[in-house]
Amino acid sequence: MPSGHAPTVRQRRIGSALRKARDRHNLTVATVARRFGRSQGWMSMVENGLQAIAPDELSDLLDLYSIEDGPLRESLLHLATHRRGTWERAWEGRISAAALDLASLEEDAAEIRNFEPLIVPGLLQTPDYTRKLIAVGPAKHNAKALIDFRLSRQRVLRQPDPPRYIPIITEAVLRNRVGGDPAILRTQIRRLAEAARLDHVDLRVLPSTASAYLWLITPYALISLRPPGRLTVSVGDQLNRSIFIEDENEVAAHNEIFDLLLSATLSRTASLALIDEVASQS
Repeated sequence: MPSGHAPTVRQRRIGSALRKARDRHNLTVATVARRFGRSQGWMSMVENGLQAIAPDELSDLLDLYSIEDGPLRESLLHLATHRRGTWERAWEGRISAAALDLASLEEDAAEIRNFEPLIVPGLLQTPDYTRKLIAVGPAKHNAKALIDFRLSRQRVLRQPDPPRYIPIITEAVLRNRVGGDPAILRTQIRRLAEAARLDHVDLRVLPSTASAYLWLITPYALISLRPPGRLTVSVGDQLNRSIFIEDENEVAAHNEIFDLLLSATLSRTASLALIDEVASQS
């Protein structure tokens, strides 16, 4: 679906936090709207993530709810300051709103944790690897835009102050011949080896002996936004869409699962050694 004016994760997170704060004070939307000098409709739109709110207005609302300086207030105000960049606008109509939302969160992340049991994570894929994946799916008619967009997302790992990136892949990912061409896998494995040596990347391999852990969860990413605070989003990957999970209890459960997966992986050093071994054999 083309991107448009769908509510963003940022707006939904702000709205959810404001709704919870209002409920804690036992205030109705009408009461807050009257005190704040806004209509009930506007307040409802903000709380449902359908209306952006300016940072100064958000600050006033946070004051009304007695949310003092700290990680939550800082994070919410930071979310409200985001303005779409030129690169985001350039992709409108070519890439789904959800994909743009995901890329926006990645660009603003302090930490990205990712579990991929079957394929190389998108942020580490080579163009040929991505091309072969897209070629067998329903979006192959839009292949060039999707490949270019995925490559543009990868720049987040090369920016001056990149997020800490902790991808977990299974041992099978290192051996799955996407596209059937061993040269594509060989180039891709070398790309993984290069990325694994970056200071801000902690690439881990879940060995085949730990396959029992695979039942815990499907591919997903945990994106913790800057500045470090309480705002983490879990993003589930499906064939033709991304599912953004913002409920704090669900996100906490996904955090716990990631820690379990991480505990079963090879160490960073051992993971790199295995990747190098597979690269030398391919």
